[in-house]
Amino acid sequence: MGFETLLPMPNKTPSLLQASFWLTGQEKRYILVICALALLGIAARYFYLKNEKPEAYAPPGIEEE
Repeated sequence: MGFETLLPMPNKTPSLLQASFWLTGQEKRYILVICALALLGIAARYFYLKNEKPEAYAPPGIEEE
């Protein structure tokens, strides 16, 4: 399967399934922005949890002296 078989033929109309996967430039930018925001959120969550200071654990029912 060569690279030329993946490109659509200019004189052939695409099937409904093929046409549903073709995106405009604006749709590609929307997807890029959404993925970038998701990665930024994951990175922010990671750094927040990494730098969080753990509290001393005191099980219920045990009194501190």
